[in-house]
Amino acid sequence: MKCPKCQFENPEGLKFCGECGAKLERVCPKCNSPNPPQFKFCGECGHNLSLTPEPTQRELSFDEKLEKIQKYLPKGITEKILSQRDRIEGERRWVTVMFCDMVGFTSLSEKLGPEEAYDVVDQIYELLIHKVHEYEGTVNELTGDGILALFGAPIALEDAPQRAIRSGLGIHREMARFNGRMKKEREGLPPLKMRIGIHTGPVVVGTVGNDLRVEFKAVGDTVNLASRMEGLAEPGTTYVTEDTFKLAEGFFRFEALGEKEVKGKKELVKVYRVIAPSSRRTRFDVSAERGLTPFVGRERELDLLLDGFERAKGGRGQAFSIVAEAGLGKSRLLYEFRKAVANEDVLFLEGKCLSYSRGVAYHLHIDSLKASFDIREGDGDSEIRGKVRRGLKTLGVDEASTLPYLLELLSVKESGIDEIRLSPEAKKDRIMEALKRIVLKGSEIRPLILAYEDLHWMDKSSEDVLKYHLESIAGARVLMIFNYRP
Repeated sequence: MKCPKCQFENPEGLKFCGECGAKLERVCPKCNSPNPPQFKFCGECGHNLSLTPEPTQRELSFDEKLEKIQKYLPKGITEKILSQRDRIEGERRWVTVMFCDMVGFTSLSEKLGPEEAYDVVDQIYELLIHKVHEYEGTVNELTGDGILALFGAPIALEDAPQRAIRSGLGIHREMARFNGRMKKEREGLPPLKMRIGIHTGPVVVGTVGNDLRVEFKAVGDTVNLASRMEGLAEPGTTYVTEDTFKLAEGFFRFEALGEKEVKGKKELVKVYRVIAPSSRRTRFDVSAERGLTPFVGRERELDLLLDGFERAKGGRGQAFSIVAEAGLGKSRLLYEFRKAVANEDVLFLEGKCLSYSRGVAYHLHIDSLKASFDIREGDGDSEIRGKVRRGLKTLGVDEASTLPYLLELLSVKESGIDEIRLSPEAKKDRIMEALKRIVLKGSEIRPLILAYEDLHWMDKSSEDVLKYHLESIAGARVLMIFNYRP
């Protein structure tokens, strides 16, 4: 018999525990009355003590809850949750909520039949979850033919509205590609489109459930309003409320749709349709568009950069770091330097790390490549290939040893890299060599300024390339400028 105090397993017939000396009793699971160990039925209520009690559902530990929701969390967020475990459950958060709903599933299932149709839905769920995770959102709920996603919970994000909108635009692009693939496989299939609604506001976020169902839940009016936006949206579009619009204005182009009647709201709600991203990607870009205050107190730092540029023009490669906390003028200093050299015969290329780009290899250099070869949003694979080829010819760079690696970085299909048998390490070396070759060849034509912003969000591959560049620019007409937070 197991001792109720120390859990030691004692032989039958004993009255006291052989391990700790405690009195051995059988506690009735029905009425909680103590009984001598030899009793088979409870002396108080007659309950059969030989029956094995049903296991009680225990409260899951934080780590067990976390393990059950892993599949709905973006890669790398687990560590963040663990570091903030005491501050997550039942907390009130300012969050951007996104609802996605599929349009056209009924007519698709009529054409394909239920089994094939649900196979398609599985693929779409995978697409949706991937696009949410790409911007470090979390899928809070699968809604039958869509999802509810949160940006800013369970972990806070400094640009959650932007991430949610970029995620929505990415979903529409992926759905268009998916429909293209489906059309090739089976003619006459109706296209599937997503309706997306986004709202930003306060929610209460916490874990709920039991052994069978554990998830992060967001509750509150914010969730309901995001759902209403999705209900209003036309298929293939994203609608946002004024609260989200104000936080994302300048980063995207919007169409004002006026005030709409929304179920559950006494007052009319202002609604906006997302059209496309703007060319401005940072808060400083938006501020510069609206007008800046006079530049004061950073003249010495500007002179240092200009002096470094003069040395770089003479073939002595230079590198500067601008390090300061957020909001202290790193981007403004770079902006003033760019203005100061605007009349020089120089090529000025910029790359920006974004808070949601840390999981994208070489993101910083992909940014610079697009600027180098004038690759714009919406360019197709053939246009990108043509622009890179013309650029390499102008630079005098060998196409065979460079083009496949650049096309691979730019996600061009049939880049040619699959035809080259390489280990992952060798492939990385060739990519780094191709990027270095462009920098050095470009600097032979005219001095080159490479400005890289927000390196505190840099991915590992981009960091390795920067170190490789630094080792090779000593005798080149290259000035590299890095800005980042401490």
